[in-house]
Amino acid sequence: MPDANTPQPSEIAGSTGTAARIGLWLGPVLAIVSLLIPMTGLAWEARLVLALLLLMATWWITEALPLAATALLPILAVPLMGIDVGTDARGRLVCATEGLCRNALTDPLTNERLLNLGDLGTHYSNPVVLLYIGGFLIGIAIERWGLSTRIAYGLVARGGANPKLMLAGFLLAAGFISMWISNTSTSLILTPLALSVAAGSAVNGREDPKFASALILAVAYAATIGGLATPIGTPPNGIALTQLRAQGIEVSFGQWMAIGVPVVIVLLPLAWLILSRGLNIDAAGARGAQERVRQELGKLGPLSTAESRTAMIFFLIAGLWMVSTLIAEWIGEALLGGARIDGGHVDTMIATLGAILLFIVPAGGGAKRAILVWDDAQKIPWGILLLFGGGLALAAAAELSGLSRYLAEGLKGIADLHPAIVILMVGLLVIVITEFASNIATISLMGPVLISLSLGSETLGAATFIVPAAMAASMGFAMPVGSASNAIAYGTGKVRQADMIRRGLVMNLCALVLLTIVGLTLAPLVLGGV
Repeated sequence: MPDANTPQPSEIAGSTGTAARIGLWLGPVLAIVSLLIPMTGLAWEARLVLALLLLMATWWITEALPLAATALLPILAVPLMGIDVGTDARGRLVCATEGLCRNALTDPLTNERLLNLGDLGTHYSNPVVLLYIGGFLIGIAIERWGLSTRIAYGLVARGGANPKLMLAGFLLAAGFISMWISNTSTSLILTPLALSVAAGSAVNGREDPKFASALILAVAYAATIGGLATPIGTPPNGIALTQLRAQGIEVSFGQWMAIGVPVVIVLLPLAWLILSRGLNIDAAGARGAQERVRQELGKLGPLSTAESRTAMIFFLIAGLWMVSTLIAEWIGEALLGGARIDGGHVDTMIATLGAILLFIVPAGGGAKRAILVWDDAQKIPWGILLLFGGGLALAAAAELSGLSRYLAEGLKGIADLHPAIVILMVGLLVIVITEFASNIATISLMGPVLISLSLGSETLGAATFIVPAAMAASMGFAMPVGSASNAIAYGTGKVRQADMIRRGLVMNLCALVLLTIVGLTLAPLVLGGV
């Protein structure tokens, strides 16, 4: 577990720096200016939504307010704009006209138009939000009973006294754990372990600085990379799913993994090649590091009953997620008389099953409690869940006001370029933004714009475009502010900013090329070109 000196940055907390103070005033100024500038062909409602988008984007990027607080703005602003934010039974946006896309509800007595705002709040309780609650609870259980620590030391121990294999062990451990719990939690758990191993390698009281830096960066980079593999691995993935669902496009847990896991399988070895270059520590230091790993693994003792039961529930739920599409088909045929059920909703049902089991199954081993009790659930980052709703409500307002179509027309020239060029340009833009802004804010801001871009293209499907873009939003490898994992690594004092920038830029370049290839080949194959 992290010590008192380990930084614990929040993914959703506001900032108190200069950027935040400037952003607090810059946001309203940009919103007002957008209303004053003439825009031919853009309805007043759409201009109001554009102003709201600029305000929220500025506050998200500068973290002038906590991200979750900014995400609540649509609840206040959208009703005042006179925009209906309604959906049909499948969660798709409803359009009554070809002009302004809004629900046409009228009072049966007066025949006056009524705003249909009842669905505005449903964006904050999207099924993906419930999926994340289940995922967070599984991650909390894994961390609560020390299963993540055991997995980490078990993998590192297999490297023996070879420092490069130890490095590979940390990469594999952080990558696998981050698939199921937050990147930040993964880094907070494993960074102290990496520091301990680095300290064990000291010869004559001096540890090898290259070895320490490589181990810590391995945790940071692998935590980021592993989160790409599953919808619950990192919040931008979930935000992308909610944005696609608003367009009536379902991407199942298994489909996401079919794209994300290959990305992880390629990026982890690349990270190892970059971090292991020139890594050559003294033989005595290597043996000391190996002994430290053995000591820490021995302190854990035999596998506890609670760990075993947590692992069984985890593997059960993970297995069900991987075949959720087949489960959806079986439910439809066997239980619903041939009716279709969306695979995304089945993913949420599976996550809920996992959460319930964790609160029911006894921990065992003399502990008179279940694997999880409600006090453990207080660790859920509820603010991140609000972000999902805020981003989705903003996207709905953009669609229903006609802003999305206006942007699509404006971006049509870009959309007409070769898909490889479009994906490359978008990936580069997203990676640059996310190096300086929260990955959550980046995809929340860019998602509606990218969907508009896909609508203006004859070759780019929304899902095949958004999924790689969401992954790019988590690929801030170069800057300490690029991710919470980077901040934790830099905060140890063992990683120089110059080293992080140099290695991170190489990682960014590799990731950009890989995501372009994925967007052109694997994503269309898995998602059917939607």
